[in-house]
Amino acid sequence: MRRKPWTRWVAALAVLLALAGCAAGIRYAATDAHGARPDPSYYCYDCHGYRYFDPYYDWCAGYGFRYRWSGHPEVTRLYRARYLEIREAHPEYGRYRYRAGYRENRRYRHPPSYEGWKERMMEGRAGGREKVREHNPPVPVYDGRL
Repeated sequence: MRRKPWTRWVAALAVLLALAGCAAGIRYAATDAHGARPDPSYYCYDCHGYRYFDPYYDWCAGYGFRYRWSGHPEVTRLYRARYLEIREAHPEYGRYRYRAGYRENRRYRHPPSYEGWKERMMEGRAGGREKVREHNPPVPVYDGRL
């Protein structure tokens, strides 16, 4: 049986599409959560998204990590540029307040390393990504508005 010339082109195209799909899948799987962060240094986004994207929130009450906003002026500028849009879309953000005296807490003064914790978690999970749950989020404060 003799093949028709157009079938070779269709087969070649199918192989190219399959290879492109494989390459895209490998690239997607290799991408870490850093790609979704508003800034690569803002690791809080991995668990909380934009909920605590505010210089007030400098400490993860659940795990004890500290994000030093003063050490990342580019993130502070980014926050100021996106502040109104985020607050308009999510008015509940910014109503969370830490418990009084949280800065005297030993976990606040001596925070663990987020990157070290993440490496230990990855070793324990064989590389799978899962959403980290908040164990002790800041307390929502009722300000009289709904």
